[in-house]
Amino acid sequence: MLERSPSVVVELTISARRVLIVLLVVIGLLVSAHAVRSRLVLAWPEPDLLQGEVLRIFSIGAESGFATWATIIMMLSIALVSVLIGLAERAEQHPRWRQWIAVAAVFGFASLDEQIQLHEMWVEPFRELFRITTGPFLLAWVIPALALAAVLALALLPFVLRLPARTRLWVVASIGLWLAGAIGMEMVDSATFELRQAMEPLTAHWVSAIMYTTEEAMEMLGIAMLLHALLVHAREHQPGTFGARVRVS
Repeated sequence: MLERSPSVVVELTISARRVLIVLLVVIGLLVSAHAVRSRLVLAWPEPDLLQGEVLRIFSIGAESGFATWATIIMMLSIALVSVLIGLAERAEQHPRWRQWIAVAAVFGFASLDEQIQLHEMWVEPFRELFRITTGPFLLAWVIPALALAAVLALALLPFVLRLPARTRLWVVASIGLWLAGAIGMEMVDSATFELRQAMEPLTAHWVSAIMYTTEEAMEMLGIAMLLHALLVHAREHQPGTFGARVRVS
């Protein structure tokens, strides 16, 4: 008679604190790399193929650059953790599990947009629709983005208010920082475009580089804080799924 082998339970231990520290170090390195890249742009006014690739991959906002992939990975991690929490709450018959899945869907879409820059397609149509030629809405994708953010905020407000106080504070602060960078700094960029055009070229280059770096750093910091907040929330509620236990310390 064959004996059944004992079932194997996979246990994955994740330290929320270490994850945050690693992300902060990575963000610091990416910001530093972009600062070096901003200097190399001046040194390589007509870059060859290799130089162009170096400038691309070290750009903090370029498609397929290191920073973009870091942001995509963080967003997908937020989506995954949200799904795990949602599934755990569904198993415990908590009514808000659907909202966790909705959060996962939002950041899954955001990761896709980060890669293929879907929002850039909104610029020209909304410029023409509102006849925008200057000012804070020159990068007109921020108009539908603000509307979408408002709709999601209203739809998820009851869910956020029901979160534990610590989780709620971190979620609101991190998403606020993310949106302030992604939308707020983009509007500042648009509003100061003509002013920078009137500056001496070298000054304009460094002012633009600082603004752009600040925008992207705020976005990445907000995403890192949100991932940390969800991991801490998971630690306190110990979600498990699909026969595996995910332990957050």
